[in-house]
Amino acid sequence: MIRKIKSKLSIKVFFITALLLVICCSITYLCIARFAPYIYTHELSEVEEITDILSVELSDRQIEEVPYIISTFNEILSKEYDNEFIIHVFQSSGEEVALPNFDTFTGKVFSDYKKMERTQEQSLIFADNTNEYILFLTKNTNKESQIIEALQKSFPILSIIIFAVSVIAAFFYTWYLTKPIIKISQLSKQMSNMDFSGLCSTTRTDEIGVLSDSLNDLSKKLVAALSELQEANQKLQADIDMERRLEKQRVEFFAAASHELKTPITIIKGQLQGMLYQVGRYKDRETYLAQSLEITDTLGKMVQELLTISRLDTPGYICKKSSLNLSNLIIDRVTAFEDLFMQKGLTVEQSIYPEVCILGDMQLLQKALDNLLGNAAAYSGAGNQVLIKLWNETETTTLTIENTGAHIPDEAIPKLFEPFYRVDQSRNRQTGGTGLGLYIVKTILDLHGAKIEIANTIQGVIVSVQF
Repeated sequence: MIRKIKSKLSIKVFFITALLLVICCSITYLCIARFAPYIYTHELSEVEEITDILSVELSDRQIEEVPYIISTFNEILSKEYDNEFIIHVFQSSGEEVALPNFDTFTGKVFSDYKKMERTQEQSLIFADNTNEYILFLTKNTNKESQIIEALQKSFPILSIIIFAVSVIAAFFYTWYLTKPIIKISQLSKQMSNMDFSGLCSTTRTDEIGVLSDSLNDLSKKLVAALSELQEANQKLQADIDMERRLEKQRVEFFAAASHELKTPITIIKGQLQGMLYQVGRYKDRETYLAQSLEITDTLGKMVQELLTISRLDTPGYICKKSSLNLSNLIIDRVTAFEDLFMQKGLTVEQSIYPEVCILGDMQLLQKALDNLLGNAAAYSGAGNQVLIKLWNETETTTLTIENTGAHIPDEAIPKLFEPFYRVDQSRNRQTGGTGLGLYIVKTILDLHGAKIEIANTIQGVIVSVQF
């Protein structure tokens, strides 16, 4: 029970408020009882005559007779004046006599009654005592007032009323004070569980209302901050995944490059050793020297392309773009390849929109066009055509290069842009390809934000590039 009270703010506020109300009401009751004014129904002037009579009666009397006379007058004061007055007798020294006996004293002196209302002072001299005494009457301060009597009679009812009012007031005060705090506590627990969907609704404008509004603002800001953090984490995770994929691609690329370089080097080494030692067929040095030179040329091309890839894949590499006339660039490169097309027995047809301009790196785009035109020449038989088209649309510029008489297996098309991938190894050796041409084209176009696709057509194979 005690633990529950300690853990509940509403219970603690209820008990503390009820206790404080009971204490305040009790203190108020005691103060009224203590400081309530005395109420008298008679005035001192009414007993002035009694003072004179008493003075006359006591004068020239024996001291032993005095107590009887005093008692008689006390009875008169009690009956006729409701005991509202009291008789005081003082010696000449100022000490008050404890009536009805003259042998003892009350401990008070004459000066104690100077500020009190009293009757006229009367002098007394007894027959058997030459000492002079002073006599007067004052109001009886020991008589309880009517207010105190009323309070005493009403105390049981007042106790019940005080308790009931304290409990009811404490209940409503507790409800008013703790209801918004309980809501705030529930919302804070909800926020601690990373749930920011709830809001603390209140129309109060005091400090509790300000706290509720501040908590609502904090909840909204935390939602926004967490959302931004999640987006940043997702972006970071995507960057990490991309970096891992790139690292994996680099490892695979260099592993493949090592293998591709090892093969021609091993062939050249074997041919040179055979010619050096004049073993068997290698005695025909002229033939194998020509083969070694051809392999060396292929190896040189591969190294050159590896250097190009290394430069393009360098972290932070940015191509230098400027406005260039793509139409003129394509026409220039087709002109440069005219001799090769004629040697292959190919005819070229062009449909190029004039003055098509884009932002790009002249040298890189020239390299990409050379690779695409070189592939078209290499993989088309004599008598076929190379169809080159360029046109400009609302938001894109499209370039297509189609070479007839060629075909690529459908399962091989998704792999064409992988480094060192060759559709046909034997045919690749005939054409002298390294398997890096399309990979370089894809890398260059990615730097320019362009897309490239390769597909089979009825006539042959078409490469489509969209800037």
